[in-house]
Amino acid sequence: MEHIVNTDLGSYLRQMRERVRPEQMGLRSSGSRRVPGLRREEVAALAGVSQTYYTRLEQSQTAHASPQVLLSIARALQLTADERDYLLKIGTPVQNPHEPAPSGDQISPYTRMLVESLGNVAVAVLNYRCDILSWNALYHRLFAPHLDFDAPEQPEQRPNIIKMNFFDDNVRTLYADWGAESEANVTYLRFISGNHRHDPRLAELIGELTIRSEAFAALWCRQRVSNCIDGTKLFDHPVVGELELMYQSADLQDGNILKFYHAEPDSPHEAALRLLLVDAAQQPWSSV
Repeated sequence: MEHIVNTDLGSYLRQMRERVRPEQMGLRSSGSRRVPGLRREEVAALAGVSQTYYTRLEQSQTAHASPQVLLSIARALQLTADERDYLLKIGTPVQNPHEPAPSGDQISPYTRMLVESLGNVAVAVLNYRCDILSWNALYHRLFAPHLDFDAPEQPEQRPNIIKMNFFDDNVRTLYADWGAESEANVTYLRFISGNHRHDPRLAELIGELTIRSEAFAALWCRQRVSNCIDGTKLFDHPVVGELELMYQSADLQDGNILKFYHAEPDSPHEAALRLLLVDAAQQPWSSV
């Protein structure tokens, strides 16, 4: 029988353990500690499992654990809801590891009509690898006017949000706080990877990012996890200047993701977004 090694689980547990300070858990921090954070025996005691068993999990000698054990460890490590969900994903067996991953590269006509109808909201459809499958004129004008409008329709040219963030200077300079944006991208990609641990194209994307970007590699090694489904972002746009937009994500039935960007009503940022919409409407490819 093949011995399965789950290095994702072991390295994640180690990173989460090392970030928790003993005093957070009401433990005395006196004495010599070779590593920051809790000791393995302390996590085991807090989670109600044996030290030997927990050590085997962290050293990747045991590939999986029961959901009950993982939830106890999550409580001991004070994980957030997103971090707990990620631990459950990587710490339990994949039901059909050899089942081909869905392509996720097609969108329905109804979704396309929805994207085109939301003229005053910047909206795009992404697959779980963060490839842009479709965008409306405003989203294109907001994020990537230097790319062809029909680029999402061409598999060989299809933009990827994460790659644009790290490799495209036009996109990098768009964010008022690129450091925070890049960290959000990486934590989200880590969260998504828990659902698609055997997707070779996702692994290829992560490998390319790790090799080509030292910034990505450093953030990826931190093992931080967050779903990032809503929030606010501040842009420094070359056409309309400062632009604060709220964003939301919605899951579609086909497994893709609908991404919205909109401004607070009657705010200067809404006025700037409308100005950008006028600019988009003047482009020859626009259907606004």
